Amino acid sequence: MNSPTSRLRGTAKPSTLQMSPPSPSPARPGEATLLTTLGDDGYIALRRHRQATHTALGTLAQLLCDTAREADRLHTTLRRHATNARDHLNDALTDQGPPHADATAIHYASRATELHAARYAQQMHQLDLVLDAYQTALLAV
Repeated sequence: MNSPTSRLRGTAKPSTLQMSPPSPSPARPGEATLLTTLGDDGYIALRRHRQATHTALGTLAQLLCDTAREADRLHTTLRRHATNARDHLNDALTDQGPPHADATAIHYASRATELHAARYAQQMHQLDLVLDAYQTALLAV
């Protein structure tokens, strides 16, 4: 019988929080906005402040990270809907089927893309506002 070596409970080395900033990626515009605006040191400080949940600055840092994460999620959704709309348009241009079916699909896909684009723009504006509030709070500390 092959059994792994056991460890005493509570003696394992605690995992360390990753403090290095991620590389900016066009697939994550919310995170890239934080990194660009705050810089490497500011981003690391944001992660540290986020751990202090019992302070107002910690709560604001958590809100900032949540807002950026939501912007990233909306960006992914927007890209998916835009790809879907493009695919429907390509199908309509190449299909020999009934034109009304293609028009309905194109209309629905473009409307969904338009709604998601508006929601994404709203979230990026919200991210800008929360980022301004966070930077103002840093000046007061």
